[in-house]
Amino acid sequence: MSSTLLRKPLGGGTAYSNMSFLGPPGLAQPTDSTPHLPPAGIGGEAHGSSAERNETTEKALKPEIYECPPPTPDYMRRWRKNLEPGAVILHPGVSSDTAHERLSVYGRPEPVGVKVHEVLNVAAKSQLLEQQQEKKEAIYLSNKKEPLGKAYKRGHMLPPALYGNGFGKPTPQDVSGEASKDLLHPVEKLNDPAEHQLYVKSHANYHPGEQRNRGYSWVDKNGGIDPSRFSFGADVKAREIDGVAKSLNPLIEGDAPSQVVVSKRLEDFREVNNEPLGKVKYLGHGKHTSDEHVFGVPSQRAPEWGVRECVAKYSAEEQQPDKDLGKSIRPGWRNCAPEDRVFGTPSIRDDIARPTLKSVADHQNYGDEHPASALLYPANYSDSGVSSDDFLEARSKEEISEIFAAAGEVMEEDHIAATFAKAAKLDPNGLVSIESFRRTLNA
Repeated sequence: MSSTLLRKPLGGGTAYSNMSFLGPPGLAQPTDSTPHLPPAGIGGEAHGSSAERNETTEKALKPEIYECPPPTPDYMRRWRKNLEPGAVILHPGVSSDTAHERLSVYGRPEPVGVKVHEVLNVAAKSQLLEQQQEKKEAIYLSNKKEPLGKAYKRGHMLPPALYGNGFGKPTPQDVSGEASKDLLHPVEKLNDPAEHQLYVKSHANYHPGEQRNRGYSWVDKNGGIDPSRFSFGADVKAREIDGVAKSLNPLIEGDAPSQVVVSKRLEDFREVNNEPLGKVKYLGHGKHTSDEHVFGVPSQRAPEWGVRECVAKYSAEEQQPDKDLGKSIRPGWRNCAPEDRVFGTPSIRDDIARPTLKSVADHQNYGDEHPASALLYPANYSDSGVSSDDFLEARSKEEISEIFAAAGEVMEEDHIAATFAKAAKLDPNGLVSIESFRRTLNA
């Protein structure tokens, strides 16, 4: 332990009267708070020197060899992570459970005495004893109504009409599922070829892949042509391939082999000793390297950054704030969605365009279906099967004129044409509906 020297005051030695517990005057010896640990360096008489305590650098660097730490207690070992290779890791709650023997038999041993099979397997009765037992049981009412091996008959009888017709009323075939079945799964019938030719002539209805006969009259220098037997077009002659290669290498044609096989040693000798065309001779020293070739491994893989790149090239893009500024970049917290985000598919798809012609199999609600208020408070014209969409449907001038005339609004043709032209200007596509025509008429 380090010690602190105290100088004697100039006034004399009477100043040490209140500090007599520290030792002799002029020397302070504070109390050691860790007496069980030896001090570093030269120790006192109580601990001895480092040589006497046998302290070396090797022991300080390898405490697991010279001073093994105390082992972990059994009640704490199961809570620590086992790093031994191949060790079976169990949950701390079941690590202390004992494994039951696989071949152990549960239950208790059968006591020595009367066995169950001895009680059940009694001696067979004779025919006389069985008849006597039947006479004794014949006096019971249950034996008379329901003898052994026979069902009990209560005597109830169903009406005779139920045996043939059964319960309920038959459903007519016109309102049963047969009509729906024919609509969903119609019976395919064989088409008559003569009937198909009628539709080909009137509607040009050809089968998929069927060749269309346009009725052309094919005539050549020899007379008429039958399209079913005549081959149109010119004969394709086999074109000559590899013409340049054959002209440069005449050995390709004929019986000579197209490639001469030589040994690899001969080709290597020619590559080293024979000089290439237009280049300096090798003189048997192999291929020369280019003038820009540098031997060795480069000491710098990529250009390093200097002060110029760090200071002078601070572009405007780099001066912008980071994209993740104000966001959590902690792993596991990066996929936090905004609070106003709604998951799932909405019931009313007003986010997509409504199809012009909606299929009967399309059950999606595009926001054009009638709400519950339309059922509670229907419109005046709903009893006639007319919806609000019918008033917004684009119609022609003649159709709108007929609808207004049927409603009792008789107008002249000039007035209808002028009103229709004004209503067409309200729509960018020039379409006019009953509602737009009515608003223009009332304006």
